[in-house]
Order: sequence, then C-alpha cells, then structure tokens
Amino acid sequence: MKTLTLAFGLLLASSSFAGVIYSNTADLSTSATQIKMTDAEYKLLPTKTEVRWIPGCNPNGERHPVECQETVVLESQPVITVNVEYVDSMFRSEGNEKMNLALNFRLEDFSPADVAALKAAYPTWAHPFSRAGQKFAKKNFDLQVKLASRTIQVVDVRNSKLCRIMESGEMEPGCEEVIVYKDAQTTVKEVTLLKK
Repeated sequence: MKTLTLAFGLLLASSSFAGVIYSNTADLSTSATQIKMTDAEYKLLPTKTEVRWIPGCNPNGERHPVECQETVVLESQPVITVNVEYVDSMFRSEGNEKMNLALNFRLEDFSPADVAALKAAYPTWAHPFSRAGQKFAKKNFDLQVKLASRTIQVVDVRNSKLCRIMESGEMEPGCEEVIVYKDAQTTVKEVTLLKK
C-alpha cells in the first residue's frame, strides 16, 4: 500500500528545474525600430517549480483538466531585469505595437545601495508611480544598437528531398523526406546593455 501511495504522489506532483540566463546582449530583427531602454526591475525568477493538482477539483466537470492544476514556485533567484522596448513592423499586432525585451543581471554586479533602492520598489505593480527603475537603468547602463552578421542554418532545397502534402494533411504515401541543412548569413540588430 505504501508503494501505491508513493507512486500516486509522484504522479500528482512533478517538479521542473530551470536556470536563470544572464546576458547583456540580444538579437532583434533588422525591422526593429524605436529601440530604447525603459527601466530596471528587481525580480524573483522561478528556478524550481512543481505542478500540483488542486484538491477537490473535478477534471471531468465544467473546468478543463489544466485548470485543475497549479504551478507552485519552490525556489527562485533574485535578479535585476533591464527592460528594452521596441517596435517591429514585421511582427505587427493589433493594439499595442510596442514589444519588450528583458535582459537579466546578477545582483552582485551593482552597489548594495542601488539594489536596495530598486528592491524597495518591488513588486512594481504595488509601486506604480516609482521612478526607481528608470533612475537605476539610466545610472548603470548605456544602450548600444548595431548591425551584426550571424550564421544560421537553413534548408538546402536543392539537396533535400521534400514530400508533397496531400489535402488530408498526410504526406504522400511511399515518399521518404530527407532534409539537408546548410549555413547562411543573416543580419540582425544586436542590442547590448553596457555597464557604466
């Protein structure tokens, strides 16, 4: 009975781990314009989470099975996130055309006083009129945007064998697809946050 209970418990809760990616640079499409650094935030990024079933929730009832689960944060990592705002005409959507890019930095990279001022304005939704994030970003960073060349992988159509897709969505019977890749050059806008 203990084994059955243990197995059932493992099925109900599954943990996942994720590391925080620290970077001061990112690539955007060359169609990106109006690139500007907006502010910085103190954040707690989840590094270990667990999906649990909500007790008493009926997955066969009105609620969808996914709604009978909740994600619980078990561990988190404090970071400084600097937000960069831009407009990309290639990926235009209705309403808000502005897009956001977030770059993460370690707390140790900054003075304790600066981090404390930013942390005092956390969470940002609770301090909507605070300018601490804008002051922090302006004091600690310069934004640099330049064109850069990148090598990417593309499908080599000449040397690949592509199968026809029928109206049913299935591949043509008896056809074996062979996809060959090759290197190609592309140009991007490289966004870098330089520490002052």
